[in-house]
Amino acid sequence: MADSAANYSPGPIVTGREKSRFVYERYDEMIHRGHLDYCQHARRLEDFYLGGGRQWDPEVRQAREGEGRPCREVNQCLIAVNTAAGYQIANRVDIQFQPRGRGADDKTARCISKVMKQQLDNVGFKFQETQLFLDGLIQQRGYYDLRMSYDDNEQGELGLDVLDPLDVMPDPDARHYDPDRWADVVTTRWLTAMEIEQFYGAAAAREVIANASVYADQSNFGTEHGIRRDAFGTLPGGYTLGSCYYGDGLWRRYRILERQSNEYVNTTVGRWPGGDFRSIEDLPREHVAWLIDHGVVITKKRMRRVRWEVVAPELTLFDQLSPYEHFTVIPFFGYFRRGRTIGMLDNAVSPQEVLNKFISQFEHITNSVANSGWEGEADSLANMDDNEFVDRSAEPGLVLLAKPGKSAPKKMDPPKMPQGMLELIDLAHNNFRGVTGVDENLNGLGKSDLSGIAIQSRQFAAQQQLGLVLDGLRQTRMILARNALSNIQRFMIGERIFRICEVDEYGVEQHVEMPVNVPKDDGSGEYVNDLTIGEYNIVVNEAPMAVTFDNSHFEQITTMRKDLGVAIPDSVVLRYSTLPDKEEIAKAIAEAKGTPDPNAEANALLTQAKARLAKSQAVGEAIKAQYSAIQTAQAIVVTPQAAALADALLRSGGFEDQDAPPIVPDAGPNDLPAGTPIGQQLGRPAVPPGHPLLPPPEHNTHPLDPPNPEVGVARGLSDGPNNPPPRSA
Repeated sequence: MADSAANYSPGPIVTGREKSRFVYERYDEMIHRGHLDYCQHARRLEDFYLGGGRQWDPEVRQAREGEGRPCREVNQCLIAVNTAAGYQIANRVDIQFQPRGRGADDKTARCISKVMKQQLDNVGFKFQETQLFLDGLIQQRGYYDLRMSYDDNEQGELGLDVLDPLDVMPDPDARHYDPDRWADVVTTRWLTAMEIEQFYGAAAAREVIANASVYADQSNFGTEHGIRRDAFGTLPGGYTLGSCYYGDGLWRRYRILERQSNEYVNTTVGRWPGGDFRSIEDLPREHVAWLIDHGVVITKKRMRRVRWEVVAPELTLFDQLSPYEHFTVIPFFGYFRRGRTIGMLDNAVSPQEVLNKFISQFEHITNSVANSGWEGEADSLANMDDNEFVDRSAEPGLVLLAKPGKSAPKKMDPPKMPQGMLELIDLAHNNFRGVTGVDENLNGLGKSDLSGIAIQSRQFAAQQQLGLVLDGLRQTRMILARNALSNIQRFMIGERIFRICEVDEYGVEQHVEMPVNVPKDDGSGEYVNDLTIGEYNIVVNEAPMAVTFDNSHFEQITTMRKDLGVAIPDSVVLRYSTLPDKEEIAKAIAEAKGTPDPNAEANALLTQAKARLAKSQAVGEAIKAQYSAIQTAQAIVVTPQAAALADALLRSGGFEDQDAPPIVPDAGPNDLPAGTPIGQQLGRPAVPPGHPLLPPPEHNTHPLDPPNPEVGVARGLSDGPNNPPPRSA
């Protein structure tokens, strides 16, 4: 199977200005329809999270410090956000797929689930998600950028990045969480000339540099409007943050606008037997032929496709239908209400400001009590002049000597602490906890006399206040899984081998190789672990923190084994333990299982031998019984009158009949041979000539003690050579 992504290399540079100007006009509309206000507010929220003096307005701080009053910060925003982020970090995510149709089965679903896990681990998903979650809590919005990457593998692998929320402009008219229902999304990027050359070619880089010098100014390609950008450093003096570039020399960065929009075009689609339509526009010919052979109807249909445009000032770098089925941008919103978003800190700004002001005022009043000031006459001290007294008036234990006839300066009465100051500080604390939903129970800082289980129960109850935030994160995970599955099925169509991490029965990770998209040897045209076919349901599972989760399970398992007597295997107990060296313990147990115990092996052999002996004895007894039954039947046939007597004797001996009574049935006409007198009397047909009759009854029917001949034991004693016995027939 060929790589369809190769069809989407950047086309020739379009030097016309129409497309570039159209994208810029859309960008400028988004800026003035709310994105500028959002950027200013998001920057303020970022300062409240970071703290360190950033929570005070610069003008207010300057005025207070000029008056000698402190500006203190007690950063509760940092604590609240970090607590919520701790819950996100502690919840492991497991994305699974279940077959739904179009050739999907359980085996392929498990295979795709393993590939998804391997790809997400490869891009550092758990760290990327934490950064996205922080963006949503602090700045209201966070964005993934999911696309295919061919940097490390020519067959392609998932590439995931977290975008700066200030660089992403969603459709201002959209009211839905899912970007598939947006009209478009614009992303601004700052690239050096070398990066532009890498992505779009040397010709594009030269055109961008030339146009930036000719067309770029503050009015025709947008500005940053004074919003500071996130970076490790700040712009040095003399540098201008212009409309399309900043910096100088090789490190000058140029603004590149990237717009993805939905449009409807005639598309080659496949109609599956179940009625589903899927685009096959980019599939190789052999794959389309395979679909036709399996009953898929190929037709044309107007479908939603993604248009991908990349522009610079007066220059179009890329303008084609996107190879992706969805936008590469995936959002996360802290709280979402029909297109309006807020984060955890939006409602926390006011309580935080009140708390900072009250604490600063409390400190100012306390300092005033210790140094309330002096009053007295000028030049009234004998041991120092007035200037020295002003400098030393705050010293503890200061001794003042008054001149004769004059009074020494007296300490002024300190201002009294306003009534309710501490209550106001507590009120600000409580209000902050209420609006953020992060209280002492969520932090695990409740009463010290509670048990661990009670504390965890309180934490779980307090976690419900973060329900909407965590539900939004779950929706983002679903969108990510959907888009990632689409990319896997559209681009990972070549034969390859993935190295998958699996967990054995002891909870130890094992690395195994899993081939995918491998043709079968039977010539059917089908593939083993075919990632490209099937339709799947997405299941996002979450598990709490490993230590707490495993400890609770370990406690339940040990209780069930000890108190309830449930036979839980040792491997399960070891899996949920938190021993640091449980992998070595698991290997030791496995090796011990592989070495048989000599005593146990001998006992097993002895048990098997006893079983064989018992079986042989049972077979022997059954043979004896069958032989005796046959002999008895022969005797009854000859003497039917003995049946009633035999039945009475067997009953007196305690024999239980397994059939209908009597135990010994009477012989019927068909049970008697024709050669006997009784048989002739009962009308049995004559025996054919040469057919032997049943022998007469024998005196002993035991198989190990054969009966004596019917002529008696003395037969043959007097016979000799002259009188030989007659030859039997």
